[in-house]
Amino acid sequence: MIKTKNKKYLCVFLLVLFQFVLLYGCGSAQDEVTMTLLEVESTETQSAGNKEMTPVSLFEEEAVREPSQIYIYICGAVDFPGVYCLKEGSRLYEAVELAGGMTNDADKNCLNMARQIVDGEQIVILTQEEAAMQKEAGTYKFPSDQSTQETTQKSNLVNINTATVAELTTVSGIGESRAEAIIAYREKNGNFGSIEEIKKVDGIKEGLFSKIKDKITT
Repeated sequence: MIKTKNKKYLCVFLLVLFQFVLLYGCGSAQDEVTMTLLEVESTETQSAGNKEMTPVSLFEEEAVREPSQIYIYICGAVDFPGVYCLKEGSRLYEAVELAGGMTNDADKNCLNMARQIVDGEQIVILTQEEAAMQKEAGTYKFPSDQSTQETTQKSNLVNINTATVAELTTVSGIGESRAEAIIAYREKNGNFGSIEEIKKVDGIKEGLFSKIKDKITT
């Protein structure tokens, strides 16, 4: 009887011990899983926070302004006379290269090949014979004379990137309200890349632009 009773106590003790170990182990495993989930959540939150704090580059904030295109007509002593499209700010030598270069009988000193070309202009490359005839008649224009004339013409134009309200209103068709709108546009968006961009200003459409395009510059 005593041995049987002791065996019962032993079984009860072992059963309680087993349940304690089982419960303790499951609790530890559950705590470990909970801690792992918390660590993963903390890592993701920190990564998201760091991503939000990453500064945006200037190239993402502002679109790079692409140069406007211009069209010129080049003729005379070049291999392929015609109308060509170039980027605004291109030089005369680039236009000549597009036209195949000068012919053998071209007067290579008749133009300043380093000057900037402008939209809509006609460029005539003289032959040596034509240049000699103009020199004899006193109508030949040397590159330095042309540069001076172009500089003078440009200085008489109103620069829409720097002009004040008073200067802008000297252009026929631009009143005070439009002048203020032009200044407000360039203060918000930066300088005009070309005179054509002025059409983006409120109140300046194609009709008005056609009237003022020969009086303004950038």
